[in-house]
Amino acid sequence: MTTACGWTVALVVALSACGDNLEKPDARPGTDSTVDAGRTPVERGRYIMNNLGACTFCHTPLNPDGTRNNNRLFAGWSCADTIPFLDADPTTAGVGCISARNLTNHPTGLMNATDEAIKDAIKNGVRTDGKKMVPVMPYWVFHNMTDADLDAIVAYLRTVPGVDNTVPPNEPPWSDINDNNTASPVCNGGTCTATPIDPASIPLPSAGTADMASAMRGRYLAGMAGLCIDCHTIDQPFVPPAFPPFFPTPIQTNKLWSGGRIFLKGQLGLVDASYPAMIATRNLTPHATGLDGWTVDQIKDAIANGKDRDGNAVCAATHGSLISPYAGLDPQDLTDIANYIKSLPPVDNTTGADCAGPPVP
Repeated sequence: MTTACGWTVALVVALSACGDNLEKPDARPGTDSTVDAGRTPVERGRYIMNNLGACTFCHTPLNPDGTRNNNRLFAGWSCADTIPFLDADPTTAGVGCISARNLTNHPTGLMNATDEAIKDAIKNGVRTDGKKMVPVMPYWVFHNMTDADLDAIVAYLRTVPGVDNTVPPNEPPWSDINDNNTASPVCNGGTCTATPIDPASIPLPSAGTADMASAMRGRYLAGMAGLCIDCHTIDQPFVPPAFPPFFPTPIQTNKLWSGGRIFLKGQLGLVDASYPAMIATRNLTPHATGLDGWTVDQIKDAIANGKDRDGNAVCAATHGSLISPYAGLDPQDLTDIANYIKSLPPVDNTTGADCAGPPVP
């Protein structure tokens, strides 16, 4: 969570009741290698896709008023659709746009893809046509998801109504990824792919954690099946006027959970002029530069309702807005994630005053 630190908040939409995907789960989600008792695989997959994994955030277009377009659930979108938060260079035509894929049961989506191909895309970043994915798709996080949860996602996707929507190809420099153009700012001199996070590098709950079982579940939810570890871990060093950072590869495993990843405000669904153009994510570790002294309930409130412990809103539409997926998290999952965050080793990492990142180049 990035914190607005006293601003009067105006997100894409009002901070109030939240979105299409916020129906409360009807059973305790499983967080181990089995789908939880009392919830079918389809129901578990729906929960992961719509809430925990925040997949709607990229794969479902918005209405002009900023609400989620339920008639096009998981139909994909491009920069031509509503708010172009997937455009890294909105001032230049034909440059910078990433198109989120159509995941629905239609020939323009995943209807003709095999179960294994879909799981390979989620886990390994290999598109169903065999090409590489831009690592904005956090396959390098989901690589560590359990097989049961991957199967549940596929089971759910097979139930999503088909929508006829052929999304356009990615624009440069993102299109460089399948050319292995190592000079591209996307490839960062590497191979245009992201290395999956080594699970051994994800910290275990600190010794003496009061509810170790809960914190261990939270570790899986936040670091393998969910995206907290994605947004709240610093990526490669960013020195203006480098290409605006858009995906974390390689992430700094000695800085896990300590924030400092830079986003263009549009990527976080923020359009109000009161926000800085670039935003740094919050240090979540229990350090003075992070969440030292925060209670479990305060952490849960920030995740689900988008409010910090001073009552200010946080700088991301994923927390607290009409399109927030996290308002629908299972209450026990929120507790598990908060217990895990409380148990992290503290990391000294000041992430910027008023959640501002470096100046726009």
